[in-house]
Amino acid sequence: MNQWFDQLPKWATYLLILLLTGIIYRAAFARPLPLLKNVIVYLALAAGCYLFLIFDILGFPIIPSLLITVGLIIVTRIRLSITKKRQEGDSRATK
Repeated sequence: MNQWFDQLPKWATYLLILLLTGIIYRAAFARPLPLLKNVIVYLALAAGCYLFLIFDILGFPIIPSLLITVGLIIVTRIRLSITKKRQEGDSRATK
């Protein structure tokens, strides 16, 4: 998998890192903000992704780590959804 990521052009690697970090930010950390503050946050995120790109060029497994993080967020959201449905079912059964 790392060989495939290494064959990507650097601009595509940067866009992939930006996309994955955007997903992670949006799913795990984002709060409702006014538009201008949101733009500033995403610009800071885009600037910070250059550091991830440098780490990726140096050989650190940045993209696989981000993919694992997205996977963990998905699993956590699914488990939270299942737990909420189960609690709603239990509260309805006890009424």
